Amino acid sequence: MQQIARQIAVGVDIGGTKIAFAAADHEGNILSTHTEPTLSAEGIDAVIGRVITGIDAVRGAYQVAGIGMGAPGPVVDGVALNAVNLNWQNVPLVDKTRAALRDRLALDLPIFAANDVNAGTIAEGIFGAARGFRDFVFLAVGTGLGGGAVADGRLINGSGGFAMEVGHMSIDPNGRPCNCGNRGCVEMYCSGKGLLAGAREYLSEYPNSSLAGTEFYTREIIEAARAGDSLAIRVLADAADALGATMAWCVMVLDPTLIVLGGGIVAAADDLLYDQAQAAMRARLIPYLGQRIQVARSQVESSALGAASLVWHELGNSVS
Repeated sequence: MQQIARQIAVGVDIGGTKIAFAAADHEGNILSTHTEPTLSAEGIDAVIGRVITGIDAVRGAYQVAGIGMGAPGPVVDGVALNAVNLNWQNVPLVDKTRAALRDRLALDLPIFAANDVNAGTIAEGIFGAARGFRDFVFLAVGTGLGGGAVADGRLINGSGGFAMEVGHMSIDPNGRPCNCGNRGCVEMYCSGKGLLAGAREYLSEYPNSSLAGTEFYTREIIEAARAGDSLAIRVLADAADALGATMAWCVMVLDPTLIVLGGGIVAAADDLLYDQAQAAMRARLIPYLGQRIQVARSQVESSALGAASLVWHELGNSVS
């Protein structure tokens, strides 16, 4: 008897510098992975060409149920409306990928696309820390800060796809300039770019800092904070406070049962952010809500699994 190929979803997470791919089964097990450089300056068609290369690399002999794609910024009806880091506006992501799949691989598969953090939110609900929860928020702190929310088992998108763009809520209208055109946005304090902006802003006040006179990145700031560097400690304290404020807003507006914290910066600086952000959140909340809200670490390790989760979600798996 001929063996039936294992059914998988292929996830494609398009980032500013790389495209991550994963083949995942119904249980969220990642069966194969691949990466390609994004090189968005070469144009959308070149990027889609690399997307097809990556899909082909991970699909193997599996039976592919569909393709899920995550991209930065709002994604509505398969169109990436404004992906700033990719310099994309109104890119028909699904249509271009479908056409390229047909031409290059002779495949006609269902394709689903969403904001990358919304895809991660779905993954947390199906496979991660939010399994069993019908009302939760996912905050991803990486290069920037993004959010997703599920209310009564349904992902909140908003009227124009901008729901939960929490990184661009201003906590100081006279604060640091953000590339969105505003000032004092949360992600200019709590994100990779926020850590760098804070260290540069305060550097002149800390001439004895281990970061002074060096070319530093987020890793060096985090390591310096762990080593007791006063400048780095101040920067991480700002980040924790800004994250706590964001969490408090989410609680007061959405009344979730759970907040899930994820992203590369949270993972790298867990000991400097996780408990401190919760304290900053609870200091801003009605005591009852502060005691009731649960906070958990993300259990979805791959951004491409988030994209793959779109397939299972759209084909019938519940978020919760």
